[in-house]
Amino acid sequence: MLMVYFSYPYSDNPKERSGEIKGKVKQILKANPNLTPIIPHLAFDGLFDYPEGFTHPEILVMELEAISRCDLLAYDPEHLSTGVMWEIAFAKWLGKKVVTFKELMVNGVENRVEKQEEGFPEG
Repeated sequence: MLMVYFSYPYSDNPKERSGEIKGKVKQILKANPNLTPIIPHLAFDGLFDYPEGFTHPEILVMELEAISRCDLLAYDPEHLSTGVMWEIAFAKWLGKKVVTFKELMVNGVENRVEKQEEGFPEG
């Protein structure tokens, strides 16, 4: 099983964005039951009731640690935010695979990772 970090906007509307990402990941899991999802909205922000409780920098450190331990990062190019762009940049800096949600739905995790390992361009 591959561990996938799902990057998606949050701060502009935490409740709505958490519901959106949850629905999108459920669809992806139906097509790819062989992955372990890491959803920061539920794992960190929701746990610590951001913006109350922990400060954003403390949560950011946890999110970056999660990215570093994941096999790849997935994002939705139709829903970009500054935070999502930073997470993508960090993952690429670490040499992680970066794919779109659509690529996970269409190609599956294994196919996409194999293609990248064979020299195909990332995301």
